[in-house]
Amino acid sequence: MLIWIFHPRLHSFGKLLPVLLMAIVLVACTTEPGFQAFPPGPLSDCQDLFRQTDHTIVQASTQDHGPRSIGGFPYLRVNRFLSSFRNDSMDSEQQAVWIKRLAALDAESRTLELRNLGHAIADPDTANLNSQLDQCRELLVSKLLTQPSQIQLLRQRAVVADDYLNSRRIVGLYPLSALFVSLGIKRWHSSAEKQFDLPLTEVPVRGQLIRWGHTTDRKSPSPLAFAERDPLSIPSLTPTEQQQLFRRHTPVREIDVVDDNDMIGTPHWRNGPVIDTTQATQYQLLSYTRYENLILVQLNYVIWFKSRPGNDIYAGQIDGLTWRVTLGPDGEPWLYDSIHNCGCYHHFFPTQYLQQRHGHDGAEPPLVPQQAPSPPLVVRLESRRHFIQRVYHDTGARPARPLAQEQYNLLRALPTLRGHHSLFGRYGLVAGSQRRERFILWPMGIRSPGAMRQWGRHPVAFVG
Repeated sequence: MLIWIFHPRLHSFGKLLPVLLMAIVLVACTTEPGFQAFPPGPLSDCQDLFRQTDHTIVQASTQDHGPRSIGGFPYLRVNRFLSSFRNDSMDSEQQAVWIKRLAALDAESRTLELRNLGHAIADPDTANLNSQLDQCRELLVSKLLTQPSQIQLLRQRAVVADDYLNSRRIVGLYPLSALFVSLGIKRWHSSAEKQFDLPLTEVPVRGQLIRWGHTTDRKSPSPLAFAERDPLSIPSLTPTEQQQLFRRHTPVREIDVVDDNDMIGTPHWRNGPVIDTTQATQYQLLSYTRYENLILVQLNYVIWFKSRPGNDIYAGQIDGLTWRVTLGPDGEPWLYDSIHNCGCYHHFFPTQYLQQRHGHDGAEPPLVPQQAPSPPLVVRLESRRHFIQRVYHDTGARPARPLAQEQYNLLRALPTLRGHHSLFGRYGLVAGSQRRERFILWPMGIRSPGAMRQWGRHPVAFVG
C-alpha cells in the first residue's frame, strides 16, 4: 500500500536522499505560493519528494523545456493543447481524464530529466526513483480529484505563456520596427509565391536531386477512422496504430544536394550538438489540435541538417524542417504545413477539405503558396537555405534513400559517452544554432530569432 511505501519511518524513502544531494532537504521547508500543505504522512512525503527531485534537476540544469510546470502542482505539466481545456465545462469524468493527461506529461518529462541527470541517480538504492515518483503522482492525483477548490486553482494555473518578450518590444519600439519587418515578410512571401509559380521542370537545380523516404501504404483503411475516443473526444491510438499513421502519411523528401549541408542527418551530443550526415533520420511526434468542436490528430515529421551555409544574417550551424499533417476524423489529410525548426518560414498547403478565409488574425498573413496535391507527396527542398520549392504527387517512379524513423523524445535525452543529454537547452534552444539576425530582429520580442528550437517552443510569427 502506498501509505506504507512512503511512510517517513521506512528506510526506503530515506535512501532517496543521498541522490538528491542531502542539502536540498531545506527546499522542503520552503513554501511555494499556492502549494497545498498536507499534514505529516504519505501525501506530504510525496510532495517533498517531487520538490526535492525538481531542485536537484534544476541544480544540474537537466530540466526539460517542453511541457510546462504548473505552480503548486509539481506532479503535473501542461502543453498548449491540454491548456485549451481549462476553461471548458467538464463533467467529473472528463475532468479526471484531463488531470491524468497532465500527470502523464509530467511522467514523460521527468523520466527524461532523470535520464539526463545521469550519475546522480546511478546508486542501486535509488534505481526505483522513477517508480516511486509514479506511485506518488498517482496518490496525489487521487487526492486532487476529491478537492474541487484545488481543481479550480489548477484550472487557473494550467497556462502556457508564449515566448514573446514584451520588454524587448517596448525597448525596440515595436509598433514602429514591426512596420519594417512586415515589409520584409511581404517581400519574402512575394518571392516564395513566384518560386511556386514556376513549372517544376524550370525550378533551378544547383547540385544533384536526391530523395529520402519509403513507399507509403494507402490501400488499407486508416486506423484513425476506427479509433475510439476518450471522454474529452481525444482519439485513442495504440503505438502500432500510430506507426501505421506515420508510415501512411510520411512524405518523400527531394533535396537539391550540393554538399553534406544538404544531407539529412542524425543529431548527436558530443560536448555540444552535432549533426551526423552518415545516417538520415526522421523524428516523429504525434500531437493534437482543436478545430471547432473536433479534436484532430497531427503528425509531425522532423529532419535536421548540418548547417545553413552562407554569409547572410540567416546562415549558421544546424538547420532543420518540420512537416506536419493534420488529419480529419476519417484519417484523411485536411492540411499540410511546415516550419523550419526555428519557427520561421511557415507554409500552409490546404487540401480540398479546407478553404482559406478572407482576412486573417494577427498582423502577419499566412503563406499559402499552393494547394496540396493528392498523396503520397514529394516535398522538394532548395539547396543551402532548405526552403520548400514545391509539393507534388509521388508516382513512385524514382528510387529513394532509406530514412530511419525515431521517436522525437529521443532528442530530449540523446545517448552520450557519459550518459544522456538533451539536444535542447534553456527555453528549448539548440546551443550553437544562433543566427546573426538576432541582432536585428530582437525588437519583435523573440529570444534568439533564427535559432533552432524544441517542439512547442516555436514562435511562428514575427509580427502580431
